[in-house]
Order: sequence, then structure tokens, then C-alpha cells
Amino acid sequence: MRTCFMIFSMNHVPESLMRPEMELALAAAALAALAWTFVLYWRMRRKLADSLAQTQEALSEARGKVLHRRREVKTLRVVAAALTAEAEQARPAFSAVVTIVSKYLKADLVALLTLDEETMELVTQPGAFGLDSEDQFYRIPISAENSSSVRAFKTGEPFMTGDAQSDPSVSAGYAKLWNIRSLMVVPLKTKSHSLGVLRVGSVRPRYFTADDLSFARLIADEVAILVETAMLNRKLSWATEQLEALNRIKDEFVSTASHEFRTPLTTLGGFLTMLMEGEAGPLAEKQMKFLKMAMKSVKRLEAIVLELLDLTRLEGGVAMEMRALRIGEIIHTSVESHVPQAMNAQKSISVEIPESLPLVMADPKWISLVVDNLLSNALKFTRPGGRVLISARDKGEFVVVSIQDNGIGIPPSEHNRIFEKFFRASNHSEVKAPGTGLGLALCREVVSKHGGRIWFDSHPGKGTTFHFLLAREQDAALPQTDADGRAA
Repeated sequence: MRTCFMIFSMNHVPESLMRPEMELALAAAALAALAWTFVLYWRMRRKLADSLAQTQEALSEARGKVLHRRREVKTLRVVAAALTAEAEQARPAFSAVVTIVSKYLKADLVALLTLDEETMELVTQPGAFGLDSEDQFYRIPISAENSSSVRAFKTGEPFMTGDAQSDPSVSAGYAKLWNIRSLMVVPLKTKSHSLGVLRVGSVRPRYFTADDLSFARLIADEVAILVETAMLNRKLSWATEQLEALNRIKDEFVSTASHEFRTPLTTLGGFLTMLMEGEAGPLAEKQMKFLKMAMKSVKRLEAIVLELLDLTRLEGGVAMEMRALRIGEIIHTSVESHVPQAMNAQKSISVEIPESLPLVMADPKWISLVVDNLLSNALKFTRPGGRVLISARDKGEFVVVSIQDNGIGIPPSEHNRIFEKFFRASNHSEVKAPGTGLGLALCREVVSKHGGRIWFDSHPGKGTTFHFLLAREQDAALPQTDADGRAA
């Protein structure tokens, strides 16, 4: 700036005062200024070049990171697709995932080890990448604290080493078995517990990076869901098999026992009848009383055996012999057979059936069993002086039959169990209602095989109404009926 000022000032000096010495001085100053300008220029250029190089390097690094992330995202999508495609089968999904991971990381070995809860060992899963023989599918007890896999499993923290065969924190035997140097071990865990580990290996030392470990952790989070699903499916499958086996044993026992009981009960009932009719000599009043009690018990046992046999047949797939019939006739037949029981208990039964109730498609034998069971239940759970009403209504494509009582009702907490086999409402003792808890289960099976539906409404202390519907016979002619639903 000083030199420039001098040049500016000398421009105003009169020519008479300018001498050769002054001209030389001015020329020297101008050259010095020019040299300094060039120095500043080169310094600025060098700084700009360095800054440009740094910017280009940063851009190149950023571009590399973007490409790396894009590759990670693409790989994760491929992993997700593999998991989704093989969701029902764990082995193919495991194999697909380890293959994808091996390609992305250029790894020589990728394997999943999951916990065997029976032996408490981490077990190498089939489908591992890079394992040539079954001898390499090892098992590690979770008590082996020198194992990096066990530590990752227990602590939930990943592990990485550049030389697994010489690292003291790694079980060298397993590393040598798999012939690897670089190793990453990532836990497979959910929010609740650890499931196993993902092991990734390379024959090259110090091969994996921190980015590789982060990616492996992302994969492990996805795979953990698959592993947990596979474990739950395995447990569910085992439980289902056990339940099916128990059901088969139960069905075989019920069927065998029912048939075995039927013959002696029939014989016993025959002998009791002979005794009660006096064929073995006259009986005292007390003897007759005891024989009647014995006969009542025999009949009850026979009813239980028949219910068991019916239920076994229904669950065994017995076919319904469907035909068009008048549900009113079946209802009246059932009512007539239950009237003596109702009168003895001081209860009443009434029937409401429209004159032109459509015919329904049903098996008369099995649908009679449904009406009998529901009517019997209604009477049993109604106190003396109570009433039972049976009605039927035309609902277009269906006919709905309802059996209503004003009895003790069903506790609300037990509504969802009322159709279970052998289940009896907890308040049955209030009316001393006998039974096995099979009647409603039978009704549900029969109505279901008719393509219908059965349900109920109940209020404790006010009564219960059971409903079931049957398909009407669309093409059947509707003969004239009387007010009770009987043929005219």
C-alpha cells in the first residue's frame, strides 16, 4: 500500500523536479510491487488448489459413503425379501440370508448359531455359508466363557477381531476348525431375550471394518425376528402334535370304554327289570325302593355311554342323512316325551310354531337329539313352578328354533366355555341338576354339521334362551299345518 501511495503521489510532481535517480527509484518500487503481487497470487492459487483438492476428496468420500449406504439399503431389502418369501420355513430363509451377507461383505463364512434350550448349547444351523461338512456344524455350551460367541450371546454386545486364531479372547479351536482369521460375532436378540449369534469370518487377517460390523448388526436385528418366529413355530408344532396325540388317546379310550360299558349295563338293566317284575320272587317295599334306585343309576350310566358314543361318532366324521322335514313334528315329539318329567317337577312346557313354517333340511335322528338335549337342559335348570317355551320362526333362508326358560341362568364369566366338552356351569348345584357336560357339546357338533349355528342369551336368575338355525328346504312344497306345526 505504501508503494502504491508513492506512485500515486509522484504522478503530481512537476517534470522539472524528476531526475534519473528518482525514475530508477520509482521503477524499482514498481517492480517490487509487481513481485509482491505475484507472490500473493501464487499463495492464493496454492490455497485455492489445496482447498479444491480437499473439497474433491471430501466429495469423493461422501460419494463413497452414499454408494456404500445405497448398497447397504439394497442388501437389506434383499434380506427382507428373503425373510418374507421364506417366512414359513426357517431353513431356506437362514440359507438365503447368510448367502446375501457373504456376498455383501465378501466373507468366506457366515453362520447362524441358535440356542438349544434343552441342552443349553449354541448350535450351528443348517444352511450356513462356507461350511463344507457336517463336522464343522459344532455346538458350544453356553458355560464356555472362553468362546466369543458365548460372550456375545450373554452380554448382547458384538465382537470383532483381526486374527481369531491368535486372539486370546477367542476359542482358537473353533476358529481353526472353520479356517478363518478375521471374525465378527453379532448377537441375535429381541427386547426380551437372546436367541443366538451371527458369525461372519474371513481367511484374510484384519479384513473387516467398523462399517462391516455395523452392517452385520443391522442384519442380525432382522434375522432375530425370523429366529424367534422359527422357535415359536417349532414349539407350537410340538405342542400341536402332543395335543393331537392326547386327543387320539382320549378318543380311543372313550370309544373303547363306552363300548365295554354298554354290554354289562344292558345286562344289569335286564336283570334289574326281571327282579322288579317279581320273576325271582316277591319283593318287600324296601327292596323295591333299592332296585328302583339301582335302575335309575343304570339308566343314567346308559345315557352317559350313549352321549360318549354319539360324540365319538360326530368327531369321527359321521355323515348327516339330510332330508326335508317338519321341525314342528320333531319338537312336539320331544315335548311329549318330556311332559311327565316336567309335571313331576311342577314345571310347564309350551310350544309356539307358526302354521306355515317352512320345511328344513336336516337329519331327523341327530336334530331330534339337539331338541331333546336343549329341552332337557331347560327343565333341569329351571326351579319348580318355572316354565319352558319352545318356538320356531321363519327367517327367510333359515328357520330359527328357540328354547327359553326362566331358570337360574349361566354366570357371565362362563359364557365362553358353555359348549366345551365335560364343562358344567358352576351354579348347577343350585337346582341339583345331573349331567355330564356333554349335551351342549353334542348340540354344537350336530348343528355345525348341518351348516347351521347355535348360540344363547342368558342372565343369572332370569333364565336362558338357546337358539339354533337350520336351512329351509327352498324347493319343498309347504303342506298345510295346524297351529302346532303338525300336518293337517
